[in-house]
Amino acid sequence: MVLTAPGTITHHHAATEAASIHLHYEGEVVETPLGSFVGVGGLDGVAVLAPNQGLVELFPGERQPLATLGPVAASVAASGWRVAVIVPTARMGDAHQSLRGFPLHLQSWWSEGDHIRFGGPEVP
Repeated sequence: MVLTAPGTITHHHAATEAASIHLHYEGEVVETPLGSFVGVGGLDGVAVLAPNQGLVELFPGERQPLATLGPVAASVAASGWRVAVIVPTARMGDAHQSLRGFPLHLQSWWSEGDHIRFGGPEVP
């Protein structure tokens, strides 16, 4: 689990927590910068790949416009991956509006004390 000072938990911490959860269930998990994973410069965020599940989770940075992730998700999904975009709870409304119609699901994350919690998957 990632422990940080209150109020400083970021998408990086949420991605690392998700990676550790996936690692519990499978032996291989990759955590990499989002832009490097998709080959698109200027994207702020983290991609967590759980290959045995065929799953890629995208954790956008707090200032990353969510609408830019729709075409990215479509490209990743076309490669055979299931795609999730995981955002702080406060961004879920924007995520639903910006990513509607793309082949992905949404999931929220939030901090609860020193813990990171995840909501259930939603269809935008």
